Amino acid sequence: MSESSWKLKQPKPKPLCSSSKTSDKRGTPAQWDVIKGGVGENISRSFNVYIPPNFCSTFSVGETTVASVPLRIILAFHGYGGRPAQEIQKWQDVADDLNAIIIAPMGTETIETHKLGWNAVECCGDPVLKDIDDLDFVLYGVMEIFLNQFGASRGSSIGYNDNSNGKNAKQVHVIATGFSNGGFFTSLLGILDDRPEWLVGIVPTGGYQYDINAYSSTPALAVFMHHGGKDSVVNPNGCCLANESKQRKKGSKSNCMFDIGVKQETCQSAQSVYHLWSSINGCSSDHHDGRNIKEGSVNSVESECFVGKDCIEPTNFCVWTNEGHSWGGTFPGMEMMGPWMVDVFLRAEKKRFEQRDADELATPYHRVRVGKSIFLSASSILLGIIALSAAYKSWNFKRTSGKRKSSEDWQVSREEEMTVLCQEDEIERHTVSVP
Repeated sequence: MSESSWKLKQPKPKPLCSSSKTSDKRGTPAQWDVIKGGVGENISRSFNVYIPPNFCSTFSVGETTVASVPLRIILAFHGYGGRPAQEIQKWQDVADDLNAIIIAPMGTETIETHKLGWNAVECCGDPVLKDIDDLDFVLYGVMEIFLNQFGASRGSSIGYNDNSNGKNAKQVHVIATGFSNGGFFTSLLGILDDRPEWLVGIVPTGGYQYDINAYSSTPALAVFMHHGGKDSVVNPNGCCLANESKQRKKGSKSNCMFDIGVKQETCQSAQSVYHLWSSINGCSSDHHDGRNIKEGSVNSVESECFVGKDCIEPTNFCVWTNEGHSWGGTFPGMEMMGPWMVDVFLRAEKKRFEQRDADELATPYHRVRVGKSIFLSASSILLGIIALSAAYKSWNFKRTSGKRKSSEDWQVSREEEMTVLCQEDEIERHTVSVP
């Protein structure tokens, strides 16, 4: 990544983890303020950070182990008129179970409506009209600033991608999600030509990108789309330019509110975009899997869900038949997201470990050692088999768990999971020199 001109406003933000004992109680999200200075510009923005209760204990067990613990982040974008606090509240339970940090950026205000929003091409308000560079803000003013600060606070370097060669470089895996305008922006992140390698999945809800040409060179990515079947703001059949006034929605130039989709001549339905993702992810099929989801003791919520088969990455889509456009605080599919995110994070973590091991074996040092007839000790081989077996079983169980589970079925102990991964990471070959 190129050098950024974004800086923290405060010279030293509060440490992510205090020296006090870990509490089971949730802490208050902290607001981070950043500023971008340059020729003719002085931009101030902010984002909120939520740290789950058990996070600090996981990342304070010694430098060697900490360097091996993957960093999980849920990057959550509010809708047009929403606030970061809504997204944090929405995802707190999932984040606590996954031991994942939530980062919730704040959009730019539209002067006329006083609503916060994002420049997500298709939507919404002043951010689009004034061409606000929200991608620059999120990639550099939010993620780069946070990861650099996190690395400094832990005394280690943060690797943005698999090419980082820092001794203590961490795995950083991010799942982005957002509602409405935030859903459009989440989808935009997923189809970037230079998509950041830390992005391993997206969950756009109530909003998605319409331009099918923008998907043409998109590499595989885990995706779970959600949309309300009776959404009157972001039409599930797509938003596009409306030539006839009777087709326009409340003064909008398109068939949807707020001029959503006005840049498109034809409408693209949410289901058609899901099929695009199915093709991108190499799915052999994306069959229909209709079902009802019951949220607690409330009446069941009807949904029509699609699941990609034999995909490179998990590929899912649910239309919530009778739902509209009111998911700022929560949405019916929340119970699905825990096990889905577990699967996505574990897949990414497994790939990273495999890639790192392959890179190590390819170094000249290892090739020379092999050439001198070195061999593994029996104890190291046994430990390796046990660790690999445990890691595979844990990953494969989450991967094949299929249908919706109760919270007790899918909640994963972060400590046990990381113990397996760290055991695998710390296995060393014990060698004996042959004269």
